[in-house]
Amino acid sequence: MLRALLNKFWDEDVWLPPNTTWEDITPGPDKAVVYADYRHLLYPIPLALVLIALRQVLEKYWFAPFGRSLGIKNTRPKKAPNNSKLELAYIDCPKIKHKQLFLSKDEVISLTLRYNALYL
Repeated sequence: MLRALLNKFWDEDVWLPPNTTWEDITPGPDKAVVYADYRHLLYPIPLALVLIALRQVLEKYWFAPFGRSLGIKNTRPKKAPNNSKLELAYIDCPKIKHKQLFLSKDEVISLTLRYNALYL
């Protein structure tokens, strides 16, 4: 089953240009051009899983107890309380264009004219 999945993943029609096969780019001493070996791409994924598992184990059994022994508390940052005065000031401020995500047609035309006048 794994072989069928790998064969489907490494299909020549997906990865290679027309009229090229994996045998054409297989590394070897008799080749005029040396290509990278495509099978080396299979090594990083298991290695990444090992590193993730190692990180989880180290955090749980070594870093967390060491941090607690230093007096570091395992708490999340507190959310800022709502402040209605600040919210109103933010909404009323003319310098902050938080509601306008796109330029209007007139603004695009004026920017184009300014750019053309400066750079063309």
